[in-house]
Amino acid sequence: MFLIAVVFTLVPQLSAQRPPVMGRNAGVSAGHPLTTAVAIEILQKGGNAFDAGVAAMLVGGVVEQDLYGFGGEGLVLVYPQSERAVTSVVGQGWAARAATIDWFTSRNKTLAGAGLDPVVVPGAPHAALTVLEKWGTLSFAQVSARAIEYARDGFPLRPRTASTIARNQDFIKAWPMNQKMWLKADGSFYDAGDTIQMPDLAATLRKMVDAERAAVIGGRAAGIAAARDRFYKGDIAREIVSFLRQHGSPFDEADFADFYARVEPGTSVTYRGYQVYKQGFNSQGPTLLQALNILETFDLQRMGHNSADYLHVVAEALKMGYADRDSYYADPSFVDVPATGLLSKAYAKQRASQIDMTKAEAEQVAGDPLPFDPAVKSWPFWIARRPAGSVNSACPEGGPVRAGDEDPSLKDTTHIAIIDKDGNVFDATPSGGWITGGVIAGNTGVGLSTRGEQFWLDPTKAGQIRPRSRPRYTLTPSIILQNGEPFLALGTPGGDNQEQTILQALLNVLEFRSAWYPNLHAAFELPRIQTFHFLGSFWPHRIDANRLDLETGIPQAVRDSLKARGHDVRFVPPFSISGCATGVMIDPRTGSRLAGADPRRDCYAAAY
Repeated sequence: MFLIAVVFTLVPQLSAQRPPVMGRNAGVSAGHPLTTAVAIEILQKGGNAFDAGVAAMLVGGVVEQDLYGFGGEGLVLVYPQSERAVTSVVGQGWAARAATIDWFTSRNKTLAGAGLDPVVVPGAPHAALTVLEKWGTLSFAQVSARAIEYARDGFPLRPRTASTIARNQDFIKAWPMNQKMWLKADGSFYDAGDTIQMPDLAATLRKMVDAERAAVIGGRAAGIAAARDRFYKGDIAREIVSFLRQHGSPFDEADFADFYARVEPGTSVTYRGYQVYKQGFNSQGPTLLQALNILETFDLQRMGHNSADYLHVVAEALKMGYADRDSYYADPSFVDVPATGLLSKAYAKQRASQIDMTKAEAEQVAGDPLPFDPAVKSWPFWIARRPAGSVNSACPEGGPVRAGDEDPSLKDTTHIAIIDKDGNVFDATPSGGWITGGVIAGNTGVGLSTRGEQFWLDPTKAGQIRPRSRPRYTLTPSIILQNGEPFLALGTPGGDNQEQTILQALLNVLEFRSAWYPNLHAAFELPRIQTFHFLGSFWPHRIDANRLDLETGIPQAVRDSLKARGHDVRFVPPFSISGCATGVMIDPRTGSRLAGADPRRDCYAAAY
């Protein structure tokens, strides 16, 4: 039964910018109209949500390269009806076997987020083909056809991508293959609406199709594995590694050949009867789960949507989650993370009791989950218990935001949410391999991920770089079940802000349904806040402690109240906070698929 808000008058019924998107069969919401279109196309041809999701990842890796390229990472949650469980596919690349803190510091290198120093092995191809092999029904040739077509024959360049190319012209011109891909033959820029072709990327995808067809005698799964192997163990990998080594990067062929997308159960908590699933502590996903645990102890409906009390407690819960994230989250293959303690309801109750409803927390202060964890009883790494804005004594990273710092908002991410006619759910947050900073590896057409910038070159940090470790990434898909049945797939771009967008969108759905039903677009249009009270995941890990942005549309009286509590409040224009919530849900009342896309970007939702 749908948990409907008790009070229906807290938010006026919205007049949404976009009409409701509803269908009886399936729903899709993604970061680009062409990405959404290919998913619908695959579904209408008989593919399931996983076939459609992989096709969308492949098309996105061609047409959305201001947000995500094929050589980036792909973090996926799946809910196959046949298994009735949420599974996480960790398509996050790892560092080279030779990558150590000393390797970088002895060469006076940083992990600044452009070029080859922060490169990790591409994770998106392995994740996509793992999903296709395990849960799909179609071949790689079938799901990659549109991506190959767009790369080979071209597609119209959207304004956002054209402006990203122009903004990054100095970086593009520094690398010959980037210039070949992103500039015209005469060196001039593409205008929005121009057709752009990527023959090298098309050829790489065709090689993978050829490998699949050569292995067809072994069946569908063997063919998909052969396509994946050609990328990671064959001539494509050899060309990428040769390019990296020519430019002084520490990768070898084994770093690619040994790579795998980790497959593991989703990480979850319950919130007022819903089961909320995220990726594990190698991501920032549990930040949302911790915030939900804290907020469950408050009567949010009684406070009222976007009231001063409501926004204060949401901001303070997020601050606590981020402080724990910055302290305790890391690659669990290398660090014993106190996961049970961090997600325990008792720990959340203790943290909630520390929120002062009259005063904003000005310092970054992590909690102590160890007493609530049955396995982890000591913590050898840095913990956030220092004055906000102070610089870590062991490392120059992590100080306050300064003029001239690299702006992580210039990089971005995309998201894909799909629920099919059978109730299978695919939810993915692909990213990396951007126009912004990703070097094209030789003649492959593949821009390399710079996600290694989310490591620390600081031996006191749990998230430090280690050989073959994966950085604690920001990418964070979400699947929500109700009574064990699929209810909602939800995510967003936005770097560190992803959990803030998802949290506010999710609370709009779960707590304030009357404000938007049945138009899911409207749930994502409501004004949002954004705190910067965390160590940035992107190099150089700066903090803007206690800053709280409020979109116009939140009343002046609320701003004044939050300011009086000590928040560094700033009004920003409507629809300007980073993020673009994209989601699909099953309406428990009708069984219809409701799809929504945030107006803050050119995200696009469709259903049939």
